[in-house]
Parts: sequence; C-alpha cells; structure tokens
Amino acid sequence: MKRLVYFIIAIMFLSAMPEIVCAQSNDPFEQQTLKARDNSTKREKKINRKKNAEQEVKEEAAAPKAEPKQAPASEFTISNPCDEWLDVEFVSLIGSKATQMVTLTIKFTNHDVNKRMYVGGNFLAYDCEGNEHRRSWSPSDFNTVTDVPVKTKIEVPDKINPAKTKVMPVMNFKVGDCTIEMRNVPINWK
Repeated sequence: MKRLVYFIIAIMFLSAMPEIVCAQSNDPFEQQTLKARDNSTKREKKINRKKNAEQEVKEEAAAPKAEPKQAPASEFTISNPCDEWLDVEFVSLIGSKATQMVTLTIKFTNHDVNKRMYVGGNFLAYDCEGNEHRRSWSPSDFNTVTDVPVKTKIEVPDKINPAKTKVMPVMNFKVGDCTIEMRNVPINWK
C-alpha cells in the first residue's frame, strides 16, 4: 500500500514538471528543441515585460496627474446635492443700476417622475459688502414633466450697490426639497 502511495506521488510530481523529465532525455534533437523552447519562453517573457513597462510609462505620461483641485476664490460654482435626479443650470444674474435690484434666472430639469416642484423658499444671499438678503416667501410652483427643462426667475430682496458688487459671493435657494448653493455668481449690471 505504501509503495502505491509513493508511486502516485512520484507520478504527480513528474507530471507537474515535464521539462525536467524531458531534459533528462538522451536524444540530442529533443534536448535542442527543449532549450529553444525555454529560450523562446524566456525571450517572450522579457519582451512582454519590456512592453508592459513601456506601456505603463506611456499611460503615466498620458494620464493627467490626480491632484486635488481647489477652485480659485473667484470661480463660479453650483452645489447640487440632488444631481442624480435634478439638473440646475445658471442662466443669468441681471442687475438694474437704476433700481439697484438683482434677478436670478435659473433652469432646472426634473429627471424623476412628473411632479409639482416649488422653487425659491428660504432664499438667502450675501453681497460683497457682507449684507444678508433673505426672503421666506411663498415659492413659485411648477408642474414638471420628466426631462423637460423649466426656466424661472428669483428676485433678490433689498437693494444692492452696483458700484461695489460685481459678484454675489453666495446664493442659496430650494428647488423641490433640494437646497442649491451658488458661489461667486457674476452680476450683469444694466
């Protein structure tokens, strides 16, 4: 029984390493073929390693460096925590020099089911002088259709000095149950 177990182990060992068994052959042609196959395998491995290394170098050179981007202090940004179902697009922020009033125009698209959406509610903005512009008013409401953009206007409460205010540092309002924040919104004074 022991001999049978040893014999099976020996066969498994030899079958796992055919190059060693073949290399012990006395046939010179078979030995040359084996050497050529081993050399070609080594050569192919070396070529593949070199190609892979070159490919990695090319990819690293072509790929942009992953550096954390920080927006400059004066760059316009929109923060939308509901971007999976709601698109909000800035259209304009028009100011009237005569009345010193400012109107924000936005376009939003509901990608969810058709529903009634409210825009405005608890509007908050700060001007460059640090003045707060707040309004808790009855919001505008729209019956939205899925994937159809809706344009609306929100008037900024209180007067804003056109000589001192070229951008609104912060504007915060709701679209549906989503709070949208815009920073560094440029004002087009007319």
